[in-house]
Amino acid sequence: MIAGLRSCSMGAWALTGAILTLSMIASQARAQAMALSWEKLGDTPALTLYIDRTTLQREGAVRRVLEMQDLKVPDPDGVMSRRYTNEYDCDNQMHRIGRMTSWAGPQLTGRKVFDISEWGYWRKIPPNGLFTLGFKLLCPPRAGDSLNP
Repeated sequence: MIAGLRSCSMGAWALTGAILTLSMIASQARAQAMALSWEKLGDTPALTLYIDRTTLQREGAVRRVLEMQDLKVPDPDGVMSRRYTNEYDCDNQMHRIGRMTSWAGPQLTGRKVFDISEWGYWRKIPPNGLFTLGFKLLCPPRAGDSLNP
């Protein structure tokens, strides 16, 4: 009878250990996502845009910063959130995105769906677009600035 209790007890210990391990992994993933200082920039019907100003790098007229998009519904690939580097060209009112990682869960959680290390093309920042918010936050104001908030 005592041997039976021991094996049951050992099974309970193994189950408890597995649960603790999974809990630690989930906590680490959440901590990694939240370790960055995400600041909400804006919302659209499709997503919420965040920026981490602590990652800001300046190189001449270019500002480089990490951004996160938290989608309100999964995209066709099953992506719910993505983190990427956005480069803003302050002189030419352009931006490009690169080094993107996408996740199946909100706020950079769940399984990684894919990584893209390449950079996209430089694109004009449209007036009243979502990336206008990051541009206005990071680039110094200029006379005749044509972008609206």
